[in-house]
Amino acid sequence: MILEFEAQVPNTPDYSSLIALCVDIFSQNIDRKFQNTTVSVAIVSENTIQHLNAQYRNNDKVTDVLSFNLMSDYSTEDMTLGEILICYNKALLQAQELGHSIEYEIATLCIHGLFHLIGYDHQTDDDYQEMQQKEKNLLSIVKQHYSFS
Repeated sequence: MILEFEAQVPNTPDYSSLIALCVDIFSQNIDRKFQNTTVSVAIVSENTIQHLNAQYRNNDKVTDVLSFNLMSDYSTEDMTLGEILICYNKALLQAQELGHSIEYEIATLCIHGLFHLIGYDHQTDDDYQEMQQKEKNLLSIVKQHYSFS
């Protein structure tokens, strides 16, 4: 996968190498047909994510991550797969609540968003369990290549 990364929140640490690692591990371990696609990941503010959540999901509240699939035909090569928006402040809060680093939370949300882009969801308990297990498997690979603080 080709990564386009942007941090839209001033004074946030640079997560570009972590996001690139997550995208690379995802594309190598999940489905190679997405290797020539582009994915855009942005770190955004609470205002931005709340506005987009209200506009596209009719849910007027801050959320941790939004994914927008932009690819209508998964068999097409050299296309933009989609966009992932991660709310920095929500990720920071969740990291504190869960007792792990912000970097680990950013990685978790990135991988979660990538699964949504290729069609996974968590509408049922079984879907949730399957998606969560796949996320954990990929995060364990990320941990082998990245030192979380």
